[in-house]
Amino acid sequence: MTNDPDNATSVEPRPRFPLMTMIKALLPALAATVLVVLLISRSRSNAPSVRADGMIRVTLSQKDASFRPIPPSAGGATGVVWYSPRGPGLHFQLKVSGLPANRRYLLELKMDDVIYTVASYTPDARGELAIDTTITEFAEGVCVGTNFDQPRPVSGHHLIKFWIKRDGNPASGTMPGIARSAPGAQLACHGNGDGNYGYVLLENEVADFTGTATTVAGRSH
Repeated sequence: MTNDPDNATSVEPRPRFPLMTMIKALLPALAATVLVVLLISRSRSNAPSVRADGMIRVTLSQKDASFRPIPPSAGGATGVVWYSPRGPGLHFQLKVSGLPANRRYLLELKMDDVIYTVASYTPDARGELAIDTTITEFAEGVCVGTNFDQPRPVSGHHLIKFWIKRDGNPASGTMPGIARSAPGAQLACHGNGDGNYGYVLLENEVADFTGTATTVAGRSH
């Protein structure tokens, strides 16, 4: 073995690279890859489904105080809405399961920045509810007291959220404490009479709807 670096003939053994050091070095890249895969998977799972007839699906779920969905296995109610994204009226089919039976529930539509309480319903003995209807005008359908909003035509582009909440209205008659001359004062009540208006189902996706009806003198045709 020579001491001259320029004429050295022996080769020193190459130091080994520790396996754990390599794994630690790759962890950030692996974590980033997993995150991207999860985001893509979640995006695909939340993508709206479209039926052969062109109707689009949005889903509803019961959510906890942090707005996280409560799965059916934990007692959460679920719902699905199929709607036509375009037409002279908002046609939709709503199916809900997991509701406590023998109680009444309100269907609300948040149309852009306005909330309309459309109707009051009672699920069947299995806690299921099915609605198949077409709305030709956004309007209050049951007593709402001072929360009344004037009707609006369906024409134009709208973002719509479907909500289900408990009907705490009186069981019959009209909303007490509202002047008979107030807008919507004569709308009938069909509720549980307990004052409980807690939300049961909230949207997971927002419906994108365009009303094609023409509007003449404040009315849609």
